[in-house]
Amino acid sequence: MSTTARFAIGIIFLILSATDPLAAQDGRVPVEGTVIDSSGRVLIGADVFLRDLDSGLEIHQVTDNEGRFQFLAERGTCQVTAAMSGFDSATQDLNLEESGPAGLRLQLAPAPLDTQVVVVSGSREQELIENSTTKVDVIPQRLLHDSGYETVRDVLSEEPGIVTRSGASGSRSETQIQGIDSRQSLILIDGLPVVGAKGIKRGILNMDRQSVGRLERIEIVKGASSAVYGSDAIGGVINMITREPRYPLEASVTTSGGSLNRFDMRADVGFVKDKWSGFFEAERHKQNPFNLIPSRFGTTAPGFHRYDYLGKLGYEFSDRFKLRATAHAFVNQDKGAYYSSSGPTDSITDDTAQHYAISADVGVTPLTQWNLRGFYGKYDESSVLDILPQPGPVNSVANLNQRLYRLDSSISHVLGAHQLLQGGVEWTQDEYRGFNRVVGDNAGQGIEMVDFWINDRVSLHDRFVLTLGSRFNRHNLYGSHFVPRTSALFRVTRNFRLRGTLGRGFRAPDLGQLYFRFQNPTHHYQVIGNTHLEPERSTTYQAGFDYGADTFRFAANFFRNDIQELIQAEYIGFPTNPGEMQGLLRTYGIATEFSPALFRAFYLYRNVDNVYTSGVESKIELKLTRNLLISTGYTYLDARDKATDAYLSGRHRHHGNFRIFYSSTRFGGWRTNLRGTYFSKWPVAGRGGSLIGDAHQIWDWYVAKPIARGVEMYFVVDNLLDSRDPGLDANSPSFLRADPGRLVRVGLRWSFNRE
Repeated sequence: MSTTARFAIGIIFLILSATDPLAAQDGRVPVEGTVIDSSGRVLIGADVFLRDLDSGLEIHQVTDNEGRFQFLAERGTCQVTAAMSGFDSATQDLNLEESGPAGLRLQLAPAPLDTQVVVVSGSREQELIENSTTKVDVIPQRLLHDSGYETVRDVLSEEPGIVTRSGASGSRSETQIQGIDSRQSLILIDGLPVVGAKGIKRGILNMDRQSVGRLERIEIVKGASSAVYGSDAIGGVINMITREPRYPLEASVTTSGGSLNRFDMRADVGFVKDKWSGFFEAERHKQNPFNLIPSRFGTTAPGFHRYDYLGKLGYEFSDRFKLRATAHAFVNQDKGAYYSSSGPTDSITDDTAQHYAISADVGVTPLTQWNLRGFYGKYDESSVLDILPQPGPVNSVANLNQRLYRLDSSISHVLGAHQLLQGGVEWTQDEYRGFNRVVGDNAGQGIEMVDFWINDRVSLHDRFVLTLGSRFNRHNLYGSHFVPRTSALFRVTRNFRLRGTLGRGFRAPDLGQLYFRFQNPTHHYQVIGNTHLEPERSTTYQAGFDYGADTFRFAANFFRNDIQELIQAEYIGFPTNPGEMQGLLRTYGIATEFSPALFRAFYLYRNVDNVYTSGVESKIELKLTRNLLISTGYTYLDARDKATDAYLSGRHRHHGNFRIFYSSTRFGGWRTNLRGTYFSKWPVAGRGGSLIGDAHQIWDWYVAKPIARGVEMYFVVDNLLDSRDPGLDANSPSFLRADPGRLVRVGLRWSFNRE
């Protein structure tokens, strides 16, 4: 580990050693209690928040394996709120004098329509969404569950301001956030990075490989967030939060099948006993390939079969020391076919990913928490191409391997009556190797980063909260960088709030952009890395408001993201002789060890763009009755090249949704929802190009009905109105979007829990 890393870790230990447990408790009184449900059963893993009504400071705890929580609070008035997925939150006001209440009990009632998330972690600390200085969009478990979807890509496709689109092969789904591409966004699971060769695969981490069955919720932080999350977060962050066990013993099995010979099955079991807790899940998914133009050879999207696994195990040594280990993985195979310049070609790609993490949570004092995590992730891919007129497979040994190592340590401390101070250090090493991928082939390349960050949440007034954050990044290739971020919350009234954010972002070129050396085996082009690249930088401005009452919620957010030195693969020529090749190498400073080939279109990664995206987001939610809810969302986006004023390709100017949710106790109980998503016209490729994709709507319907104790049947129709690309009906069929049309699935769920 580098000297910088050792120095930063030393600072953490210095802060810890300087914390006086006795001084931290001076002038405070304990607040203890239990969170229960309507039947009196204790709720494990519920989030509990204590907010000082005099200063506005909010602190957080999670109930232990006996449903208990404990705070040390300043004397005066405070508010305690308990929240948990599937329940309405409960709040109680307290007036603390010489001692806190004994045996406080907060009872949570079931929520028939649990579409509103109460708790978020957008600032790396759990907080009530209404009190967060950072705007966080959340997809809750109920919506994950009652969409009938199996992948995160499908769930995200319904969120305004987020666009998911598969590539030409239909096998990798990119994810734009506020018009900013996948490469500039950070994807996390439980706050840790996801490996998937993003740096090589066009900057895309394939969200079709991420299952929703294991998730509690998905959080989306838009705009530059590097000060909080690190280098890649210059456009935004998607954080997938996995499920936790809630009962002494729980289990479920879900299976479904339908169009395209789709089959999905998953089973999970969880437990909480004494000081132990665990959650384990296994899944299997498969689907046949499909071809939107049957008269042509090939597949629009490949067929696949995939296995997913998740395991979590925790142990509470004491109220102040908890240890947890997590592992999740997938094994996937895609089979497709396409017509290349060399003829009909079959393709088989096998890829696997594994993630392992261990974390320790230490309560140094009742007001000081310390977390230490270790993480290892690996991704392996191998592919076989078989050009049918030629004997034997082509490039049968093609492979790609990524290894990611990470250690981080963070500490949070309640400082006086007005501040929650957080800080930490992170060490990351990212390595790639592969045949025909980077200089040195299987010798590979690697980068190392050390980050030191600090976040200070200051309650300047009971209505005004300011969060000041900054990060110092030390990159082994690009030196040191400093990025700040400031966000603020002003509570105009109890239900009306104003928010604003100003943030900077930094992203060093990834290993693909630096060292990529790819020569397509079936098409005559090549992509070459560039070791002379400069880092990308961004600036985000956001301002918005939200109003939230029991039956009506409305929010709007105005944003602008400026990105400088954006890196793109730019066409620089088609060399046909050694002289032309040498001219390109000299002009662009390309190292000879990249060994580019003649008679191929030559693409080189370059800092070619300064762009901006700006617009407005809005959301309305109306709860007509306890069992009927309507919501709609809309995003207007203006995304342009600063030099030419040309609109950026692949962006929809207008994007919105409309949803109706209903639940009923009649006929034994049932739930249903109808969800529609609108996409306006979009330029397909190039700046100001004439190729325009059609405006379209996708409507989805879901209904679920209990049929026995713990057993539920559900029915899903995706793309209810059978919307497809209009080019498929032309005399010479073609398409710009790969929607297969209407798809139908039927599923069955069984769930069990023992109190």
